[in-house]
Amino acid sequence: MEAHKMTAQEQEKAKFSLSGATLYGINAVIGSGIFLLPQNIYKGLGPASLAVMLGTAILVILLAVCLAETAGYFDKNGGALQYSKAAFGDFVGFNVGFLGWAVTIIAWSAMAAGFAKIFIITFPSFEGYNLPISITLVVLLSLMNIAGLKTSKFFTLTATVAKLVPIIAFSACALFFIKGGIDKGNFTPFLQLEPGGNLFKSIANTAVYIFYGFIGFETMSIVAGEMRNPKKNVPRALLGSISIVSIFYMLIIGGTIAMLGSRIMQTDRSVQDAFVEMVGPAGSWVISIGMLISILGLNIGESIMVPRFGAAIADEGLLPKKIAETNDKNAPVLAIIISGVLAIALLLSGSFETLATFSVVFRFFQYIPTALAVIALRKKYPDRKVVFRVPFGPVIPVIAIIISALMIWMDNAMNVVYGLAGILIASSVYFILHGRKNNHKQESSSI
Repeated sequence: MEAHKMTAQEQEKAKFSLSGATLYGINAVIGSGIFLLPQNIYKGLGPASLAVMLGTAILVILLAVCLAETAGYFDKNGGALQYSKAAFGDFVGFNVGFLGWAVTIIAWSAMAAGFAKIFIITFPSFEGYNLPISITLVVLLSLMNIAGLKTSKFFTLTATVAKLVPIIAFSACALFFIKGGIDKGNFTPFLQLEPGGNLFKSIANTAVYIFYGFIGFETMSIVAGEMRNPKKNVPRALLGSISIVSIFYMLIIGGTIAMLGSRIMQTDRSVQDAFVEMVGPAGSWVISIGMLISILGLNIGESIMVPRFGAAIADEGLLPKKIAETNDKNAPVLAIIISGVLAIALLLSGSFETLATFSVVFRFFQYIPTALAVIALRKKYPDRKVVFRVPFGPVIPVIAIIISALMIWMDNAMNVVYGLAGILIASSVYFILHGRKNNHKQESSSI
């Protein structure tokens, strides 16, 4: 009995603390994209893109606070799966969970391919080895995951801290150089539309692209069961990590504009070039290594989150229970194997880049039921106390739903068709597995 108690204590100690959870959240959002963002967001609006970035960060926070409230009802993995199942029943919960697991596997395969690409850019002698590098990464991370969360947690936090070093360094330097950029006229005129450009369309395109830079903030709620005191810590860590990331993004984009101005459009290495002007030639190497560590950290985070998403679905009885079974290290081995094999299959297919675009869009289909769940769970459990409650009644959840729908539509109207096709496939799998059983709104045991 005592040995069992010690094992439980060790498992709890292996989980993320509040500070660790916050770092995990930062790691889940900040990837190599931030180092490649400036040129893409500058071209439509010029320096005015900073205002759109601020607006987009506020929109992300609106979605994040919905996640923060719903996360307060639960103390286990699953994220939007748990919220949707508790609020709307098994059928909706399965659809949200099944599509969520699929898109996270797709996203992980794309990130593994991205790691190989950046690795070869940094070390050109490995040119032509993209596929072996990306597959090896997936295999190693899967084995590390099977070895237990303690090992994965150590590498996740180490990679996060390491990749924050160049980001913090650049951001700190930016604070001193932004005034000089203003004096040099690099922020004038503030609004610089492309010739023949439409203001609304430029704002919409810039906002969608910037939003891609924030994708991943929902990851923390999916692995809530791997956090200590999740009902309290997940909401805090979620809001804390988004706020920190928003500040870094603003400083990196602002600092790059300050140093380069319109020259951003003449280089594919704008952040590196800006840092070179700030600190000298070493700046380029610092940023390049930072990019590599950054996307490595994302891959480590995905290797933890993706299989636990699938295990959470099985744990709710919506997929075969075998998928949720864990080893003596509390790792869902079969879910890890399935996730890794499918990620490798996508890498071998060569179609992961197109599918990665779908994975980003389909994430919005996770945000919509989560925002709806805020309203539904309040009505279902009016006396339930949660650590964080979204202010202004249903206003923010409704705004979050509208934002998600607009993001889906603005990117490509066909995304609606793709989304409906995904729902049709998920629904078919549900009825194959569960027949026509009632879609009862069963209450989660964790509420």
